[in-house]
Amino acid sequence: MTPLGRVDPTVKLATVLALSLALVVVIDPVTPALFLAVTLAAALTLARVPAATIERALVPLGIVALGFVWSNAIFAATHEPPTWTLGPIRASEAGLRFGVAIALRGLAIGMLSLAFVWTTDPTDLVVSLIAHARLPFRIGYPLLAGYRFLPFFADERAQVRLARRVRGVAPRGPLGGVRDAGGELITLLAEATRRATRIAVAMDARAFAAATRRTYYREARLGRADAVFALAALVLVAAIFALSASAGWLRVWDGRFAA
Repeated sequence: MTPLGRVDPTVKLATVLALSLALVVVIDPVTPALFLAVTLAAALTLARVPAATIERALVPLGIVALGFVWSNAIFAATHEPPTWTLGPIRASEAGLRFGVAIALRGLAIGMLSLAFVWTTDPTDLVVSLIAHARLPFRIGYPLLAGYRFLPFFADERAQVRLARRVRGVAPRGPLGGVRDAGGELITLLAEATRRATRIAVAMDARAFAAATRRTYYREARLGRADAVFALAALVLVAAIFALSASAGWLRVWDGRFAA
């Protein structure tokens, strides 16, 4: 168990949501960069996530972030004249700066979410939400059951593709690949429906819906470590905002949709 793994899942989830909401109102590039640096450091040290795992996660997040950068540089509404012109394409420095800020904000929120996923067991999360967030167990356990079956989709897709090859269905170019993917999706949805039906029947046979109270094998208890984690996160956020404001970097959204 890592230091972040020992923190109660509900406390971690509430902290991640609070930090994400704080980042949403920030539109300067430096403050999200500080959040991202702290999040990466926490993932490497407190969560003990391998650097290779973080690098692989940053690839898709980085692609999305680049989309934010160029789209805002070109299309963001600004009060300044274009700084760069390439034929019909006109980009502004204010739009580029705004795009970088949005990209870094997305990276920071994405890494916060991934750090939560990497350090949280789904069963512990459901039990903690039921105990501390008053989540009805009739909602929590079906969600957990559905989440548990997600890893099977990759194996089932491979089996469906092999079965189609055995029956002589070969790739037929790009358009044929799209049609084959549609057929595989229908097969996977049919199998998922059958599995969901079996789970529903099994839960109903055990009088899951009729129960008003449940006992739990795992207990979710709040301790001193949870309070220390929440307090440390609050102090860290306040320190980042204070540093950014004192240095003149902090810029908060003022309600206008313009860079």
